[in-house]
Amino acid sequence: MLRTAALVIGSLDTIGFLFLAQLLFLSTSDPATKGLDTAFGWAVTALFGGTTLPGLVLAALDRAPRTALSLALAFPAVFMLLFGALVIAFAM
Repeated sequence: MLRTAALVIGSLDTIGFLFLAQLLFLSTSDPATKGLDTAFGWAVTALFGGTTLPGLVLAALDRAPRTALSLALAFPAVFMLLFGALVIAFAM
């Protein structure tokens, strides 16, 4: 049960990451903010590589199902915290 949940959530994380990466790295925004888009893209890539990918590997190998699920759930949670902090920082 935990393995299946980790695989499903990890797959949804991967779809979300690919969508975000396409938006951030292939952005046609203002050249003045292109650097911010790219920097945030690299931050999201590092977050994905440090949370979802290990979770998917653990789930695929059927090892440590709780850890795999925790890692798969960490990507959206930490992303929302970082995005909220970014919005607050730019609002001030």
